[in-house]
Amino acid sequence: MKHSFTHFGRTLTLAALLALPGLGFAQQTPSPSALTRGLEYLNARRVKLGLTEADLRNPAVASEYTDADAGVTHLYLRQRVQGVEVYGAVIEVHFDRNGRVVQSHNTFVPDAASKSNAPTPGLSPEQAVAAAARAMRMPAPQGLTRVEQGTATEGLTFSEAGISLEKIPVKLMYVRLPTGRLALAWSVTLYPLDAEHYWDARIDASTGQLLESSDFVVREEASFAALARRRAQQTAPMPAAAQRTTPVAAQPTVAGRTNVPNSYNVWTLPAESPNHGNRQVTANVANTTASPFGWHDTDGVAGAEFTITRGNNVHAYEDRRNRNTPGYNPDGGAQLSFDFPYVTTNSANSNEDAAITNLFYMNNVMHDVMERHGFTEAARNFQFRNYSGQGRGSDYVRAEAQDGRGLNNANFASPAEGGQPRMQMFLWETNNQSLTFSLSNGTTLGPFTFAPAAFGRRLATVSPVTAQVVYAGPGCGTALPNPAAVNGKIALIKRGGCNFTEKVKNAQTAGAKLVIVMDSIVGATQLVSMSGSAPDSNGVRIPAIFISKADGEQLRLALAAGTTTGSASLLDRDGDLDNGIIAHEYGHGVSNRLTGTGSSCLGNAEQMGEGWSDFFALWMTTKPGDLGTTPRGIGTYAISELPTGQGIRTMRYSTNFSVNNLTYANVGTAPYTGAHDIGEIWCSALWDLNWALIDQYGYNPDIYSATGGNNIALKLVLEGCKYQGCEPGFISGRDGILKADSVLNNAANSALIWRVFARRGMGASASQGSSQSISDQTAAYNLPAVLATKTKLPVEALAVFPNPAKDRVTVRLMASSQQPVQIELVNNIGQVVLRTSAAATKLQQDGVELSTAALPAGIYVVRLTGSTGTAAQKLVVSH
Repeated sequence: MKHSFTHFGRTLTLAALLALPGLGFAQQTPSPSALTRGLEYLNARRVKLGLTEADLRNPAVASEYTDADAGVTHLYLRQRVQGVEVYGAVIEVHFDRNGRVVQSHNTFVPDAASKSNAPTPGLSPEQAVAAAARAMRMPAPQGLTRVEQGTATEGLTFSEAGISLEKIPVKLMYVRLPTGRLALAWSVTLYPLDAEHYWDARIDASTGQLLESSDFVVREEASFAALARRRAQQTAPMPAAAQRTTPVAAQPTVAGRTNVPNSYNVWTLPAESPNHGNRQVTANVANTTASPFGWHDTDGVAGAEFTITRGNNVHAYEDRRNRNTPGYNPDGGAQLSFDFPYVTTNSANSNEDAAITNLFYMNNVMHDVMERHGFTEAARNFQFRNYSGQGRGSDYVRAEAQDGRGLNNANFASPAEGGQPRMQMFLWETNNQSLTFSLSNGTTLGPFTFAPAAFGRRLATVSPVTAQVVYAGPGCGTALPNPAAVNGKIALIKRGGCNFTEKVKNAQTAGAKLVIVMDSIVGATQLVSMSGSAPDSNGVRIPAIFISKADGEQLRLALAAGTTTGSASLLDRDGDLDNGIIAHEYGHGVSNRLTGTGSSCLGNAEQMGEGWSDFFALWMTTKPGDLGTTPRGIGTYAISELPTGQGIRTMRYSTNFSVNNLTYANVGTAPYTGAHDIGEIWCSALWDLNWALIDQYGYNPDIYSATGGNNIALKLVLEGCKYQGCEPGFISGRDGILKADSVLNNAANSALIWRVFARRGMGASASQGSSQSISDQTAAYNLPAVLATKTKLPVEALAVFPNPAKDRVTVRLMASSQQPVQIELVNNIGQVVLRTSAAATKLQQDGVELSTAALPAGIYVVRLTGSTGTAAQKLVVSH
């Protein structure tokens, strides 16, 4: 018996479990012993939890699994009132292998029965689907039919009804209102055909009004919008003749296939992108534990089921037309040799074999690495078939390459276990353009700078376009003056007399491959981005570009002198080649599935989803010999920056406070109010943790191993997600990592973890407030008392930035003190050249700024002494 719905847990009582131990798949049925222990534990603490006996009666088991390596059983119980589950009301109980509770979280509604109305809906489930579609601005369902039967409280499944990419689960639930009351609602999950959203909507069961909704799709729009603003501020208008392309790093060109069995020609990790290294043919790369039958298996028997980029973990294919169904797949043949050419001067579309292969490779590596560190089949990972028999399966990633939904973006949709995730990777616009002309006398004209039209086919999709150039006058009227001459050629047309779309349509009708519109305004200093709106722009199927009057006149003179051949190209960057962005997107699925019940637990204001994803991107692309102090940007390849560029975040990541001094105090302050910017702060702390553990245990280039500080860090981060509870804030996340270290390592790294988080404002006295708010938290930089009583404080307790310093330096101490802290600057012969004091709270929260303007350049020691000890750090002063 399979589940008939994808996003809600089983609704089995303890009595039913004990009576029917063989019911359903073993991996989907919680063990009676776990449920019994959980209920016993909760009932013993019922009064402390503020719950009534009825609140704990007959809960639904939302999820339950056991981690094989840690031996911890994770039990998730959802509250039920009058037989109806309460959305978001979950108690987690985590047992170690000895049955001892190591962690518990409670979001049950106290005395829920008194706050609920009768569980009798006024709307049918079919009416609820229609109401949800209206509320989410989707078309009305057509031909809606029940495809899997069930009761309202267990859940029903309807057909796609012409409006959803997936079947539509519907379930009767209670929803908490801001007033504290519980409203009866239909929970309806809709996946619109454009895949831009994946709605989980709660509809009032009496009125049909939308009560609340969540979206399984996580997209990157906020950070990319900020990037666009930054680019606009950095790019001032200039004469067209002075504009030239932005130089980009050279990329390799591969001409032939090697035919190495079971191999992929890709940007092999730790290479982040074509800017970070060359492609390599890598063979037999599937991890034998995480993917025991290879990457092209689906039946769990030796031998590949697919020779295309499809297998148990992911199906990668092109979706340039945004159809959200599998498009073209590269085929590696019987030998599974995925070695395809990559030509740097061609459009992304013509390199789709190489791009899709890289997307397939990177998704599989993400699967294998995360599986080895805790994102297992039992822990709800992404696989078609779960070889262990644990978890639900049927939820491999659909990875859509060169997705036509948009540009300069990427997203990941991750419904609950059993619901299939989708990764959409877009192309990225660049300034990498070329427009040159070969003249009849053997010389070359150009390069010219151009602005692509905002309508018609994008030049980037067909680059390069090479053909003879023909002048076609203004291009207005019903036809061009020389249509026969334009056929199969590039048409040069002069601005004026009619709108741009008319000119291009006329040239298209005559058979032109490309239109170049030259300006007619003397002295214009900025190129025109030709626009056109429907219906005028409808039917334009060829690309068009705009050049300056000065360049256009040069071209006209060349045409008058003889035959001229033009070559125009505009090259997009392909997100499918940016391993960091792929890791980031996949990471959203990891953090969503590992947190709480594995669905809709990261929609709160102070959540860290973007931070985990950035951390995974950085971690996966770390090379042997890298340093934590080295600044790292996210997405530098995609936005045409060099590897040292800032990327798409407000700061680059670094353990050096001179590069990145973000702390918990930044949350809620401009610009750190959106999900991406808030995530930067969380990732900064995780990146510090990674390097602190590398300093402690060394770096292990085998990223599947359990040893090495880098692998220990990833394991703690993943396991920490399991202990932090649903809708966690930063302090919940910190405590989850501390708990993971306690369970896995007997708290061997507790002091190190505390120092790392205290440095970023998440110290012992830090307060989260409500995770639904980003304005009620309190940052603190102190260590727990048991760690803050040592005479010699660790170097991590003192932050000194910038370092080197010129005129000023800021010092911050992450330790408490019962008396003012003495601050000293000591030169290289032991003389104190500056002495002051400050309150410990001042040093913890804001730091103290010291003037170094009058000091000679050289090496100094910053020394801070308080009641709990002394901390010191070197400082370089340079003028």
